[in-house]
Amino acid sequence: MTSTSIFAQARKKYLPGKVKLLFITEAPPTPDRHRYFFFEQVRQGDSLFLELMKVLFTEEVASFDTIKALRAEKVYFPERFQSAGFHLIHASDMPLPDTTATERRNTYKQNLPVLMKQIDALGGKSVPVILISAIVHEACFEGLTASGYQVMNETMIEFPNSGQQINFRRKLTALLTKHRLMPKGL
Repeated sequence: MTSTSIFAQARKKYLPGKVKLLFITEAPPTPDRHRYFFFEQVRQGDSLFLELMKVLFTEEVASFDTIKALRAEKVYFPERFQSAGFHLIHASDMPLPDTTATERRNTYKQNLPVLMKQIDALGGKSVPVILISAIVHEACFEGLTASGYQVMNETMIEFPNSGQQINFRRKLTALLTKHRLMPKGL
């Protein structure tokens, strides 16, 4: 099985019946890293998953005493993400290890037609989109908005690693609140 099909299979399991909000982020890691947003058995290196859940499901995440305890119940959160109508895809489904920011940005720009087809298959131009990471925003914002897609963030939202977790949570919370896209509690 190819790396892209492994990721697509994991993503498909949590595809909502109707996508109400679509997150687009960097290319997935290589499969040998054993971590991916939709993988259920991840023990480390899942900052995007953890930080996104902290924003979307604050009270539910707070009920766990430790990150280790939260990870032990990881299946709950992708199911919750799915039931809220949220989904996550990548600016490129092909892992891009050992590439520079410029190389990734160029790959994402070149992949825009494929990305637009993916968005169309998930509900099209009516689906609100949030771009996560400076590189994804730089590569995709102009092309997507010029083509009529509803990109909600006019400015970039940092990828939540390397000390950017607080900025990520602050910007994403403000954006979701402004557009009334925060999920309802249980």
